[in-house]
Amino acid sequence: MMAGIGAASLAEISEFLFWTMATGAVFLFFTGLVLRKHKFAVAGILFMSFVLGFWRFDAVWRYGRDNPLAKINGTTVEVSGLIVNDPVFGQSSQQIILRPEGFEGKILAIVSRYPEYRYGDRIKFTALLEMPQNFDSFDYKNYLAKDGVYSMARYPKTELVSENGGNPIFAGLLWIKHELKKGISQSLPSPQNSLLTAILLGDQSGLASCSAKELQADPDCVKLKEELNISGLRHLAAVSGTHITIMAGIIAPFLVWLGWWRQKALWATMIFIWAFIAMIGLPASAVRAGIMGSLMIIAQIIGRPADIDRAVAIAAAFMVMQNPLLLRFDVGFQLSFLAVLGMCYFARPIEKRLVFVPGKPEFLRQALSITLAAQIFTLPILIFNFGYVSLYAPITNLLVEPVVPFITIYGFILAIAGAISSALGWVLFFPIWLALTFLLKVAELFSALPGAAVNFKIGFIWLAVSYIVLAAIVWKIKQKEKLDFLNPRG
Repeated sequence: MMAGIGAASLAEISEFLFWTMATGAVFLFFTGLVLRKHKFAVAGILFMSFVLGFWRFDAVWRYGRDNPLAKINGTTVEVSGLIVNDPVFGQSSQQIILRPEGFEGKILAIVSRYPEYRYGDRIKFTALLEMPQNFDSFDYKNYLAKDGVYSMARYPKTELVSENGGNPIFAGLLWIKHELKKGISQSLPSPQNSLLTAILLGDQSGLASCSAKELQADPDCVKLKEELNISGLRHLAAVSGTHITIMAGIIAPFLVWLGWWRQKALWATMIFIWAFIAMIGLPASAVRAGIMGSLMIIAQIIGRPADIDRAVAIAAAFMVMQNPLLLRFDVGFQLSFLAVLGMCYFARPIEKRLVFVPGKPEFLRQALSITLAAQIFTLPILIFNFGYVSLYAPITNLLVEPVVPFITIYGFILAIAGAISSALGWVLFFPIWLALTFLLKVAELFSALPGAAVNFKIGFIWLAVSYIVLAAIVWKIKQKEKLDFLNPRG
């Protein structure tokens, strides 16, 4: 089905061709059954799945294109609705996503910084609705459409109608998030507090970056966000599988130590992980990690071995079936899965070839192989979307790898302590301040080196060729592993 969704996202076909393919798939399946040719029947099922993928993407695409809310863009309307996101605050504005009454779909509204709104507030305003515009070759319109946002409103005069209209459980999770964020800000100075908030909660709003005006005046403008990008460390500011793995590795053993039965501890760990993912806004990388982590936990509960390849495939299929637009229009989704695939298929072969890397400490060769594997698999999509390569990323990731688990674990301890008491936060702040300062210095140093980022672009054809080559290499690796397994002495 994913292949059909991917194909449908790249090319539109006529209704006649669609029904021809559907008929061919059914014919192939029943022919295989009648003739007892199992390969024909399986081919028919796979072809049917491909056609269903086409249908699924087309149905969602048409819904967005024909949405009544999108059709009134360009007109001034009075809007009343519920805020369904955790507002993102800037220096002079806040971004809210509104579910308007009387329409299916959502509106992204950029409003004044004050008064501050919260999830669950009901507001109203009169504004000119606009179609989201693409910029700098970024398909912003469809990036928003994947989340059901079809219109924008800029700086309308808003009025609060009521409060606490959202889901109370989600509102409670957001309250915990804000308390943790407050605990971090009270316990650490800037920019360490903003960096820790990004690492733990995926909230990058506090990271300093160059504005459009600053970039226009100085194309070489570099601030913290740019330093993280150029040095290849920006992924640390997105909640990923590393965070989920660390959390699961702490929570389950801790609950067992408290006297919980192992199965109950695993179920509680899975619930906690999903509550955390919901709290930070369900980003694609965290959802992927959550699905894979849940599958691994369930495998432990039922006593079956966990298959990482199957977990990746199930996680990707589930997310894409639920929202087909992710596959084409969410770069975070693409990078997240490609990085995991790279680690699955390339990490071990790379580690075997890194004989020149010292075997002590033990993590060094493994950490470098995992970093290189993930970056090889994500490199083409990064170049295609962002037009540059971070040359020092393997070195910077290797340098910061040892401190990431410490920052994650101790960071949560500090956030909780700071939320309880700012004085307690200040007592505990120094070790993590040191680790975060080290990370900041690595980003600053390597982003300033000559040739830190090489700028160039590739087109879609070269992107496709790159992944065809990578797929061929993976196939070769799998074949070799199969031969080595069957012929261990060969």
